[in-house]
Amino acid sequence: MSLRRSVILVFSALLTALAAFAAAFSYYSARVEAWSILDFQLQQIAHVVGDGSGLLPLAGAGASSDEIVAVRIIFADGRGTRTNDPRVVFPPPASGGFSTFLADGEEWRLFTDKGDPARTVMVAQRTAERDELSADAAWNTAWPFLLAIPLSWLAAYWLVGAIMERLHVLAGRVERRVVEDIDPLSVKDVPVEVRPLVLAINRAFDRVRATLEQQRAFLADAAHELRTPITALSLQIDNLRQAERPEERDAAVADLEAGVRRATQVATQLLRLARSESGERSGHEAATVHLGEALQECLGRFLATADAKGIDLGIVQSVPCLVRSDPVELAAILDVVVDNALRYTPDHGQVDLAVLTRNNHAVLSVTDNGPGIPAELRERVFDRFYRIDPSKTDGSGLGLAIARNLVGRCGGAIRLMDNPAGRGLRVVLEWPLA
Repeated sequence: MSLRRSVILVFSALLTALAAFAAAFSYYSARVEAWSILDFQLQQIAHVVGDGSGLLPLAGAGASSDEIVAVRIIFADGRGTRTNDPRVVFPPPASGGFSTFLADGEEWRLFTDKGDPARTVMVAQRTAERDELSADAAWNTAWPFLLAIPLSWLAAYWLVGAIMERLHVLAGRVERRVVEDIDPLSVKDVPVEVRPLVLAINRAFDRVRATLEQQRAFLADAAHELRTPITALSLQIDNLRQAERPEERDAAVADLEAGVRRATQVATQLLRLARSESGERSGHEAATVHLGEALQECLGRFLATADAKGIDLGIVQSVPCLVRSDPVELAAILDVVVDNALRYTPDHGQVDLAVLTRNNHAVLSVTDNGPGIPAELRERVFDRFYRIDPSKTDGSGLGLAIARNLVGRCGGAIRLMDNPAGRGLRVVLEWPLA
């Protein structure tokens, strides 16, 4: 169902209910008021009728009529009674005031006046006639409200149409835009009620603009970063073609293999970074993972690298704890921080790994005795492709950016600090305990 139809139906139903209630209340109130007026008339007739001489025929005198009001006067001095309609059989006079009685199958409203000791005056009126008079009066007050019901439908249709037309104008302004035009929409001449929608669209445009700028920067950085290994591969292929002796060919092949590994590493990290920034998962469901076991597996993957440089790599503390994470993404995070530590730690250095818990969080630290990172650059190194000194390492500058994105998706955080023991860097990662 369209929004326009829904609003019209709801608005019309509300107005109809209000008009119907007003009509019913007016009808009821008018009938009650009409009955009060008719009762007052009965009282006034009883007070002014006097002894009925010259106005009412004597009972039994043969006079009869279809009067709206029937009057009977009972004299206390034995003169009998007078009535204007002998066919109406009044009940015996009881206490004064209002009452009802039946005569010939008809209900009558009766007022009995005993204020004068010399006579009792009884004034009656058919209930059906009173109902007819009161209904006519009530209808005259209720019909304007009933007439307002279809008029309210027309008003609702016109009002909603006018509002929706302004939305159509706004939609047309958006539709006529070209793809590259993501400037904010003007809120001038926009209804106050629609302004939050326009502001929300503008915020969406801001996010799209930021995403496009991020993608452009990513593509530019990726092209620049891939150009170096691809150029190196071209040179290594030329060297392989020109190699004449077996040892030259073996050296050229080794260089070519290293170049392929370098290009593969850059491409893999670019793909991983793109997935982490877009929110795409690895294909595995998040699960409860034993952090110490994941760190032990990571240690096994880097022992050979550490041994090749004579680095003392080991776990110095491991408190059992569970975290909620994608196992593949957790392994990628650990690989990044351990690989960075080994890459920047000099030969025969030391890299300590530890797992502990603090404030309902699992805390993993990787501490090395390498050159460290100056405090003013510790936020900068999380930027994509940033390296403090590219000439000293062959990394891509993507690892920490990937790690921060993946840790953040698990509700965790990563920060850098000085090695408490002196020279070097400590990388601290935190996750909420599962």
